[in-house]
Amino acid sequence: MIPLHVIPKSPKRKGLLMRLYYLWQEGFTQVGHAVAALLIFSMFAGAVPGFWAAWVFCGLDFMYILALVPSLFMTARKSKFKTDNITVRNVYEGETATVSLHLTAIDKLNAASLGCFRMDSTLACDESNLISLAAGETTEISCRIRTKKRGAFTIPKVSVIIPEINGALRFASNSGTAELLVFPHPLHLGSFPFLTSGASGIVFAPLLMPSLTRGMDFVGVREYREGDSLRDLHHKAFARYGRPFTKEFETERGAGAILVLDTAARNLREKSSVEMLIRLAAGIGLWLLERHALGRFFIGDDEISLVQGDGGESFLESLARIPPASFRMLSTANTQKLWSPAARPLGPVLRVGLFATEDPLVHKQVILDSHFKTTEELKELISDDVLSVNAKRLERVFESSRDTEVSL
Repeated sequence: MIPLHVIPKSPKRKGLLMRLYYLWQEGFTQVGHAVAALLIFSMFAGAVPGFWAAWVFCGLDFMYILALVPSLFMTARKSKFKTDNITVRNVYEGETATVSLHLTAIDKLNAASLGCFRMDSTLACDESNLISLAAGETTEISCRIRTKKRGAFTIPKVSVIIPEINGALRFASNSGTAELLVFPHPLHLGSFPFLTSGASGIVFAPLLMPSLTRGMDFVGVREYREGDSLRDLHHKAFARYGRPFTKEFETERGAGAILVLDTAARNLREKSSVEMLIRLAAGIGLWLLERHALGRFFIGDDEISLVQGDGGESFLESLARIPPASFRMLSTANTQKLWSPAARPLGPVLRVGLFATEDPLVHKQVILDSHFKTTEELKELISDDVLSVNAKRLERVFESSRDTEVSL
């Protein structure tokens, strides 16, 4: 098991040192690592004057490694198999993903495992246990990938690993590539009173009342939420379970609030809060989706196509694909680019960003203030249209417990 911090970052152009690292990682087992390390140690020990025994041991160790190469070649040639259907289970940041494939043995496989190599430095693979297959047998084999940060990651090499019979070397057969999406861990939004407060909240309030924006198609029953119309109560479910339930209707496509995520940062301090801003936007978006109040979603000026009824997966996928903050994302302090979509929105607009803008198209804004404040208040109402959330305070809440509900 390799700690995350010891995996080097893969460069765009792989040099000799990176190729040697790949050979060390993919071609040697733990026994092989020990043998190779002893070889290198004996070479340095042989530099000591008069310590000739180290060179004798170094030569014997080197001959042993050379003898393993034909054995590895024969093991790889005799182990015939085929693979297909590589699947990846996407997860939230900090969780463990699963990569699996179907393995079919053409000839008998005495030992095989699955591993992923040459990945991003924030990912680490835990290879599967060794399995054996009879000729013609098919099974699904899986390995696990520990994640650290959100993002869209390419797995360049998903490999079936065949160990050499002496257990020092191994052959990693490339079975293909895969993509792993690590979703941002959303902040749990318990309530959102700011959305319907003040004069600008009048345009958002009807969206939280399904009876005003619903379609005609009945889709199911759910528990009653504050703001639901009493005429939509499901009396049979109420009588059966002893608590109120509401009829749920299909929402008209495109009807709802427009959520705009602006990840632009003006300085390094704001850039350090981009990841927390994405988590905040994820919580707000899922809160709106749960209430069928999210009509359209934009990242900057680009509209993201949301798949209806997928439980927010397409929404989280778009957040996972946002590139990490870099110096190129910084804008000048005096320049505030206004939101300019290709088509003028018809619904109310909620903007989530790192600083407030005076935009006539935006009705309300939630900004993540990265400046350090002595106050312990999580949020500060600047106006009826702008709510400031203390980034440092929010990070403390998030680090203490990711399941803590936040009220905005």
